[in-house]
Amino acid sequence: MIYTPLLKWYLSHGMEITKTYSFIKASAHKAFAPFMEAISSARRVGDEDKSKAMIAETMKLVGNSAFGRSDMDMSRHTQVKYESNEDKIKSRIEHFTFHGFDELNDSCEITMKKRRLNNKNPIHLSIAIYQLAKLRMLEFYYDCTDFYFDRSDFQYQEMDTDSAYIAFSCNNPFQECVKPELRDHFKQHKYDWFPRDYNTEVAKFDRRTPGLFKDEWSGDAMVSLSSKNYICYLPDKSYKVKVSAKGVQQSRGRNEDVLNPLGFESVVRDRICNRITWKSACHSSGTLWCGQTMATCPQSQPIG
Repeated sequence: MIYTPLLKWYLSHGMEITKTYSFIKASAHKAFAPFMEAISSARRVGDEDKSKAMIAETMKLVGNSAFGRSDMDMSRHTQVKYESNEDKIKSRIEHFTFHGFDELNDSCEITMKKRRLNNKNPIHLSIAIYQLAKLRMLEFYYDCTDFYFDRSDFQYQEMDTDSAYIAFSCNNPFQECVKPELRDHFKQHKYDWFPRDYNTEVAKFDRRTPGLFKDEWSGDAMVSLSSKNYICYLPDKSYKVKVSAKGVQQSRGRNEDVLNPLGFESVVRDRICNRITWKSACHSSGTLWCGQTMATCPQSQPIG
């Protein structure tokens, strides 16, 4: 399924449609504009008044959870039962909804599939959001960066749903690296891509405007191992580090011995696996269970 705005961009950049299987007709209007504006407004208020920062963060979670809920795959939902009686365990294993089990000392954790599923989530909403995000990232690469810069002056290091890490050949790329013949054009269209910067008030307002790109971190070194698994840093400033390691615990100094520039570089240069510590605890039948396991292994080798 391809959302119309993304399809139009593909067609305008040379894609050809060879076969259409079906389409869904819909009226073009911003159904969730008030909801989006309420979240953006709350975050702007949080920027102005630090006493309301918690409300701003809560509204951010409200927006993310609304999207996440629409994208939930309910077909993967299961039910978990704990049994210690052998007859009941045997009965559940023989049932047609049985999915799996784990032994827990003198009891079993049994996972059962649901007998009935009600797929009522509006998945078309999450499809549209993901494809609009993809469209914006494609526009920023092909219609902005690749258009205004020579390819010898930049290289993409990492891209996520709504962010891009780019290595430039100069310190102030959008002032120094823009092609000379396109500098006037860039000045005319600069605010199609970036927040207005001609005064502080409008700059703060645009910082929370969806679709505009903000400089959130700058450095001169990056190691990317895989999607959502990278580190950015300044070699001469140990305190200025940005780490992303999805699924890896980082609070309270956990895994600091691995989640550092040397740890990431060793994975690439030495082709080794760095083991990290992952701890969790669950309580069942009066027993506390803890576990620790995970490894970071080399997958790709970009170092900038």
